[in-house]
Amino acid sequence: MTSPVSSPQRLSHQTTNRRVFELVAGGDLLATRVLDVGAGEGYFSRLLGEHVKSRFAVPPATVLRACDLYPALFRYPDVSCDPIAADGRLPYPDGSFDVACSIEVIEHLEDQFAFARELHRVLKPDGRAIITTPNVLNLNSRVRTLHSGLAVLFDPLPLASPDPVHTSGHIHPIPFYYLGYVFHRAGFRQLRVHYDRTKKSAVAWLLLLAPFIFPARALATLRLRLRRPAVYAENRALLGPVNSLRMLTSRSVVLEAVK
Repeated sequence: MTSPVSSPQRLSHQTTNRRVFELVAGGDLLATRVLDVGAGEGYFSRLLGEHVKSRFAVPPATVLRACDLYPALFRYPDVSCDPIAADGRLPYPDGSFDVACSIEVIEHLEDQFAFARELHRVLKPDGRAIITTPNVLNLNSRVRTLHSGLAVLFDPLPLASPDPVHTSGHIHPIPFYYLGYVFHRAGFRQLRVHYDRTKKSAVAWLLLLAPFIFPARALATLRLRLRRPAVYAENRALLGPVNSLRMLTSRSVVLEAVK
């Protein structure tokens, strides 16, 4: 007798998965091809797949595909999980998908630029990449970096093993500005930023540090505008959210990049 397949476990916060689900499920799913990149055990695939089954009464595989460096760990049998090549290349032709989701994956990767280019490659024109990563610009993380030199969720790693599964995988923190820069360089023409949940502890830090943060931000912005006006002008959309209230207080940042 075959034992039942256990439900996939969450490898990222529930509110992060829910935020991505809202961004994906709000459109016409039956006309959308979705790719779950770095799917892990398949928690997000199951979340979206079960919605597709209950809402539209169609097999999830008609809408959704998944891939991972370790496909044997995937536990949602209604969707196929394809192996990602060791060099990070995704196993799909150019222009295969309308949406590519990658939840808490990019901070695990050595070559984030190559990853963004692969997402751009497999998306159709006007396709969307939806990327989440721990928000190292929230105030909890900024304060921890100040006193320890390490962002929140990015701890010292075992130097004897490069295996990302056994080092928690958080090897490459990326602040929002540089995340946006990576996807701009990959060829995405429009970038939007979203957030998941607000951290109460970050709000407390904000109340304490606001008298320093906001005047310092205004001074730094003025200096950039005066000294390098062309750089300020082309970076304005990316710099705007860096010290916004949501960036200072949210757990994860969600980038929506349009091809």
